Amino acid sequence: MSSSITWIADLRDGLPPVGNQGPRKTCLAWAVTAAHEHHRAVSLSVEYLHWACGPPPRGRGTRPGLRGALRNAGQPPTVQWPYDLSIDDTAVTYQPPSTVTGPFSTADTRSVKHDPHSLAAQLNAGLTPVAAVRVTPAFLRAPGGVVHGNHRGSDGHAVTVVGVARIEQPLGNLPVGELAVCVRNSWGATWGHNGYALITETAWSACVIYALIIQAS
Repeated sequence: MSSSITWIADLRDGLPPVGNQGPRKTCLAWAVTAAHEHHRAVSLSVEYLHWACGPPPRGRGTRPGLRGALRNAGQPPTVQWPYDLSIDDTAVTYQPPSTVTGPFSTADTRSVKHDPHSLAAQLNAGLTPVAAVRVTPAFLRAPGGVVHGNHRGSDGHAVTVVGVARIEQPLGNLPVGELAVCVRNSWGATWGHNGYALITETAWSACVIYALIIQAS
């Protein structure tokens, strides 16, 4: 595929290994943590950020919950509260363990345009956008690490935007000349291509909801 595309922006090399959220609804915490770690160059606790967002309906999985958690609570190092696939975050006992002592890395969030050209500009400025998308059948499979089609999808999901490329040569049924957004998912390395996928401009325009960037404070 590399000979068929030209990278306009590509930050994949600066990120840690892809994680796996498992059955839990923690995708926003995973996507934001990857972006935050890119600025901090340190492994940060996904679990703590998810907890700090607060309970639903306006807490975990929402922009208001995320904004408050990052700004007011921040994230400690991962080793202080590692992610737990089996934890029940609805239980009253869902609280940080005594091992969480900081330091806490805080950040602000800012909404940005989510078209591929604007995302490429953010990436080339050294910023790592986070995007909310609706999950489509093609996204669920991401065969060969490519998502195409015009399905609008359903069920919101969050991913980290790590690159933008242009399709230069015929590649299956993909439109030559179209841009593609490269995303990093949190479904483990078996999804897409080692946890990453290119979403064509057609598919992206149909399923994207919003984008934001994380600015370390």
